[in-house]
Amino acid sequence: MTRRPRMAFARGLTPLGMTLSAGLWSCTSLEKDPALDRPSTVIVSSCCGDEVLSPVHDMGAKFLVFLSLMTVDQHGELQGRLARSWAHSPDYREWTYHLRTDVRWHDGTPVTAHDVAFTIDLMESFGDLDYGGGAFERATVHDDSTITIRLGHARTLHQIWMVFYPKHLLAGLDPERLGEWDFWRHPVGNGPYRFVRLEPETMMEFAANPDFYDGKPSIDRVILRFSLGAGITELLSGHVDAAEVPPVSLPVVTRDPRFQVYFETNPYSGLAIYWKSDHPLFQDAQIRQALTQAIDRRLLHRLLNLPEDVPIFDGPFTPDQLRRGELLDAVAYDPEVARSVLESAGWSDSDGDGIRERDGRPFRFTAFVRTVSGENSPSNLTSATFVQSELQKIGVRMDLEPLDPTVVWQRLHDGDFEAVFYWTRFWEATWLQRFRLGHAEILGYDNRRLVDLLDQATETWIPQEQDRIYRELAEILQRDLPFTVLHPWVGFMAAHRRLRGLRSPPWGGDPVMRHMDQLWLEEN
Repeated sequence: MTRRPRMAFARGLTPLGMTLSAGLWSCTSLEKDPALDRPSTVIVSSCCGDEVLSPVHDMGAKFLVFLSLMTVDQHGELQGRLARSWAHSPDYREWTYHLRTDVRWHDGTPVTAHDVAFTIDLMESFGDLDYGGGAFERATVHDDSTITIRLGHARTLHQIWMVFYPKHLLAGLDPERLGEWDFWRHPVGNGPYRFVRLEPETMMEFAANPDFYDGKPSIDRVILRFSLGAGITELLSGHVDAAEVPPVSLPVVTRDPRFQVYFETNPYSGLAIYWKSDHPLFQDAQIRQALTQAIDRRLLHRLLNLPEDVPIFDGPFTPDQLRRGELLDAVAYDPEVARSVLESAGWSDSDGDGIRERDGRPFRFTAFVRTVSGENSPSNLTSATFVQSELQKIGVRMDLEPLDPTVVWQRLHDGDFEAVFYWTRFWEATWLQRFRLGHAEILGYDNRRLVDLLDQATETWIPQEQDRIYRELAEILQRDLPFTVLHPWVGFMAAHRRLRGLRSPPWGGDPVMRHMDQLWLEEN
């Protein structure tokens, strides 16, 4: 039996070399596949075992139960979800949303603009969240279906990432204890799926909402299984239909004709190596440029099994610049030029030990690397080891010191490092300001013009102005290179081929959980 929704997303995309032929698929012994014994049920693996649908955890399953104002299509364009239409002020700081009037909470209560305003006030009062601490200045309710939101700082992306909660059930609770509310273990939402039950450290179950404004979803039952790091084993054994795939496991999964691999890319977040710019080895921007030229970043992307079209870049850019293909050309891989720059700066291997020296000092330093756990964690050490090998080829010795993530953050924040591998949100001015980028005290990089531009970026909502600011930021950072961007964040999701309608999003957003109501099963 084949069940299809009224409308589905475009056909899923896969990275280069991951598409398997129909002939190979037809050779599989389908009668032995346990997934086919689960009619109208999808089981998705999760790496954690203590998750609840709380904004403190901000897990992808929130999109099953709760609605965001909007979503994005495959081209990155906004589409209505809880909002049916919207408009913005000339400076883009105020957004007025006209909400759907046919959306109800799962207890039957209508969803209104008062719920949206309540949630915004809640996030601001709690503060320690992505959408708290100044993200919003105020929310004004005009009537039950109309609200105006004034942003507190630029580019919160509240339209697509933030979901909203029922005021009538939560208004009397203490916002300072938000993470402890029992509501998160028994949530009442307004989305395509209703919460059924939670078994701690085991699973979470959801059922299709028959009263969903867009009609009951085609898939009746969704189970989030807490696999505790065993997602690939569960996938290959047929016990789950979809699981995140660490890059190291991609070859195994893509050889199995039961599955197709999708990817979600967040090019605004990625791994970089920060150079302590006032350190004697890294004071000269030309030296930092040479170190960057010595690293074959495209080869690193291939080593990590990243898609071939993932961009290489040296500085920030806006979503609009990415969509239009207006990124600056990255510093090119050229180890010969890197060697020449080092030689011209007086760094040579006079004793033939493979390490360059100048005035009796070897070009040798230590880079901190965050230790990570879990099969789906980013491959920090893999990237660091690759960079270590690349620098060795030009006579530079980089020793690696793995440290606990909290220790790395503290050493970075204190400016107590020579070099450090760290994940960064490159497109958020507020995030770059956390590192005091442009102020000398942390990274040793002093640039007042860059500081001024970051301040402008947090105060400007107009897209054209954002484009201008981020272009100049990118030009400065590419010239000075206080950090070298190694690769953006890319996540991989493998799904059973009976799960149809999946697509690889243009950027972040779980391709399974975020769009479950648009998917269907082919159970032949």
